[in-house]
Amino acid sequence: MSKFSGRRGGVSVSVLGLALALAAGGQVAAPAALAQDADSKTDTGTEKDDGAVSQLSLGKIVVSTGIDKVAIDTPQSVTTLDQEDIDNAQASTIGDLLEGIPGVSSVGGVSGLGQGFNIRGMGTGVADSDSRILINVDGVSKFFEQYRMGGFFSEPELYKRVEVLRGPSSSTLYGAGALAGVINFQTKDASDFLRGDDRLMVRVKGSGESNADARAGSVIIAGRPTDNLDLLLSLSSRVSDDYTDGNGDVVVPSKAEGDSVLTKARYYVGGDKGHSVWASAENWQNDSYQVYDQAEAFATTPVRRKTVNESYIIGYDNAFDGNDWLDVKAQLAYSNMQVDQTENAGFSPNGVGYNSSYVYKTVQGRLENTSTLTFGPDWNAFVTTGLQTYKQERRNPRYRQDGSYINPGATTHPEGDLTRYSAFIQGEFIWKEKLTIIPGVRVDRVKLESDYLIATQTKPESVEDTGVSPKIAVLYSFNDNFNLFGSLSRTVRMPVLDEVYSATATQPLNLNLENEESTNYEVGGAVAFGSLFTDRDKLHAKLTVFRNNVDNLIARGTTGSPYFRNFGEARYEGVELEAEYATRRFFTRAALSVVDGEDRTGLTSAGLPKPIIPLNTVPADELTLNAGYVIPSWNLTLGWRGEFAKEAYKYNATTGAVTDTTDDYNIHSLYAVWKPQGEAVLRGVDVRLSVDNIGDEYFQRHLSSLPAEGRTVKLSVGKTF
Repeated sequence: MSKFSGRRGGVSVSVLGLALALAAGGQVAAPAALAQDADSKTDTGTEKDDGAVSQLSLGKIVVSTGIDKVAIDTPQSVTTLDQEDIDNAQASTIGDLLEGIPGVSSVGGVSGLGQGFNIRGMGTGVADSDSRILINVDGVSKFFEQYRMGGFFSEPELYKRVEVLRGPSSSTLYGAGALAGVINFQTKDASDFLRGDDRLMVRVKGSGESNADARAGSVIIAGRPTDNLDLLLSLSSRVSDDYTDGNGDVVVPSKAEGDSVLTKARYYVGGDKGHSVWASAENWQNDSYQVYDQAEAFATTPVRRKTVNESYIIGYDNAFDGNDWLDVKAQLAYSNMQVDQTENAGFSPNGVGYNSSYVYKTVQGRLENTSTLTFGPDWNAFVTTGLQTYKQERRNPRYRQDGSYINPGATTHPEGDLTRYSAFIQGEFIWKEKLTIIPGVRVDRVKLESDYLIATQTKPESVEDTGVSPKIAVLYSFNDNFNLFGSLSRTVRMPVLDEVYSATATQPLNLNLENEESTNYEVGGAVAFGSLFTDRDKLHAKLTVFRNNVDNLIARGTTGSPYFRNFGEARYEGVELEAEYATRRFFTRAALSVVDGEDRTGLTSAGLPKPIIPLNTVPADELTLNAGYVIPSWNLTLGWRGEFAKEAYKYNATTGAVTDTTDDYNIHSLYAVWKPQGEAVLRGVDVRLSVDNIGDEYFQRHLSSLPAEGRTVKLSVGKTF
């Protein structure tokens, strides 16, 4: 690996030009100025006492790409949010938390139950079956697809780290079908709070928001009763009313509610921190009245929904100190995502059901090992191999208002089972800390089964298929200041239950769907400089250009054709730029995302020539900026954020005519973070105050079905004892 280190976040396009010019012949930092030793970094890889420099992003450690590395040395687009970023976001929903990441958008509604996600133009808000994006929590895959609801329900306070790996090259480690990318969440651990000889730590936090009358609170208790045992209990609760937009109108549905519990225990075998057994239990739930259509607010009849997202994990880690061949991680998990939908009197109570449940229960296992190898004086290698199993049962019992039972599953939500067995291998071969070559391949075997019948059909057959996902990535560091990278990855997305077994009397199921096939190309480069204008300043920038060709697209058919069928080809391409500059007091970051997507099928369903039409899942071009100033003597950070989006359109899928327009917008916010360290009573206190959308502008993000929040003041206060 190169010696790029101590990096983070974003600046402006002009900064990238400056950096490239300097790389060609300008001032160059000595290697020692960029390379940090472990004693100068926190657990997120940022400097402890360098003020604004610690606000940078491209130098954060990335743990989801194989061997831990800093973001700027990773040959793909990846963004890490650490605990400080999560706290500073003051997010009410997971969508709020991810919104500022380049290439990532929330899709559909804006409530806690209405959000899906979109990465690089892939992801929809209606079906939310989008297995094109893989979501993991502590290694446990989360997949939910109730029609017109969000696909992931959780609480931002549970997490200490979020990593978004954009593009399909992450399929190697996480699963075939990650055409758009992977989102990995990591929950808090007791070791995040206990320091030195600490035996007990308590953290309390409360927050509020003016616009939606939001209130939230959390309590974390971390204990170490013996040197070998860490324990954690985290409790949090959130309630938020519907907010008002910039025009002063109440936005329905936009409530964000939920209660969560997280417990963890880790036992270190023989006191060895690299050898441990651990277990965790996580539960998030909501019980409230919502409109039926959370994704688009199309059907606004009210229903009561009790929603649960829970996971139980047993894990084993053993680094086998002194043995380079073994570094083993294993876990077994049970997950349940369930919505109990009751009192549905207004939307198809005798079809969807007056009372019904949408239940996704999974049992998952993962075993992986990383070997460290040396080939002569110049080559080092890390080889990760692994096996995964995944078994999901999807059930949908439904009852009429009189209590009579309806056939389980709906025509567009058939019950069924998914079984998957996977094997993968990825190597990282490093020559003289200059050249890094990362080949990998994954094989997935999937079986789908369903007993769902409609009157005109017999029991459908099971469907089985195998997907192979190879990739290769290369990164070359010319020196400590400049690298180039490129990758070629190919993956398949095998159909899900809805796509194979959905059917009506006029549209049969389709047991012959072909896999979607993605071929993705990425090239880019990064620059890193230190001591440019001051003694300890840093400048970093990373540029990624990508093209993703997807064949055999799966989408809804028309009357007379199968309910889902293969349509042809789509192309997604774009640019992502992250740049940043910081001194000990001043910092600024920028993130630019430009994505285009086209339906390139070529022929209509009747076999006639078809024009190339832009895809409606493509987000608006967007630039986010962040600038701030640190006052070390007060432990105070003051800052400004800006979000700038270009006008965007939606199109008729047949004619290409514009059917809807989302206006461009420029949104400004101010924030302050204060961590007093003086009097004993104030030690361990952190205060965050922000004013979002200070101009009270009316705007709507392109892939959202509802307008965004108007001006709002957010305040959070935490105290660690």
